[in-house]
Amino acid sequence: MPVVLLLFLAILFIFEFVTNRVISYRLKRFSKSIHPHFKYASALIEVVLITIMLYLYSVYFKKTSLLSDVIFMSLYYLLVFLSSFYLDRFISIVTGSIAAVAYTILHIIDKQQSPDSSAMEELLYSKYFIYATGILLFLSGIAAAFMANQLKKGIMRSIELVEDENKLFNLFSRQISKEVAEELLDTDGKVPSELRFVSVMFIDIRDFTVYAEAQEPVNIVKFQNTYFGIVTEAVHKYEGIVNQFLGDGCMATFGAPFSVDNPPRNAIRAALEIKETIEKEIKEGRLHEFKIGIGIHCGNAVTGNIGTNLKSEYSITGGVVILAARIEQFNKTLHSEILISKDAF
Repeated sequence: MPVVLLLFLAILFIFEFVTNRVISYRLKRFSKSIHPHFKYASALIEVVLITIMLYLYSVYFKKTSLLSDVIFMSLYYLLVFLSSFYLDRFISIVTGSIAAVAYTILHIIDKQQSPDSSAMEELLYSKYFIYATGILLFLSGIAAAFMANQLKKGIMRSIELVEDENKLFNLFSRQISKEVAEELLDTDGKVPSELRFVSVMFIDIRDFTVYAEAQEPVNIVKFQNTYFGIVTEAVHKYEGIVNQFLGDGCMATFGAPFSVDNPPRNAIRAALEIKETIEKEIKEGRLHEFKIGIGIHCGNAVTGNIGTNLKSEYSITGGVVILAARIEQFNKTLHSEILISKDAF
């Protein structure tokens, strides 16, 4: 008899394992969940397997065992409450109903009392107790349905919170930079001031005011988005961050808030790629012809949060920033596009 029971338990285990694998495969391969009808069929098969085991032990083999009956009845309850993890209250109600009907019919067809039954066994196998157990199984399905509903609401709330957090983070990282946003989140918005070796790059469009006066606002914004897209992509490629946009220009930093091996080298490579990409876009007609000015300097700068509790921002300050801005402006005098300091060289 134990071998037969183990066989059916093995069948139940294999069924659960295969079902789990099928569901996982569909989710990974097709991004689709199992059809709702499959859940009902699965619940029916599970209850049927447990009922067969109970029937074999309690009826077919004519074994009167109070302990085994309690164990198998517990499997019904376990199955009903596990159904709540489908997050479908109807599945739980159906599972509870099937379990209640199966248990009641099984015990009504062939009661387990024997002439030498104890008072406890007579009570447990009386029709009133059987009916009561069936009703409890059905009610457990209702309870599982309530639990499934609460679990589903909790999971949906968690998903909504995560989506809102991701949305806020994406919006926040667009206003500053993704790297600075992550640094602020990791430190609860309190980035301590520290001295870092950085390379600062200023970039500006020549004669942008003259161009802007002759264009519609929509065209100006479109041009700026394309231009800043090229700059941002190159800066990020060489592990820098765009600190701020300055109308027709911007400031980028290499070496803060996270360190890089050689900040000036990264800044210079980014500047060369920006110039090359812009020339390519102009040649292919996606941008109108214009010139840029880029200034690069390196040195120690103070990095960290500056401001008050009401308003603060991640800032990089020091002489290196001022000199980088002046070097960029000196392009106008030399009629050049990229100038770097001796320190950066």
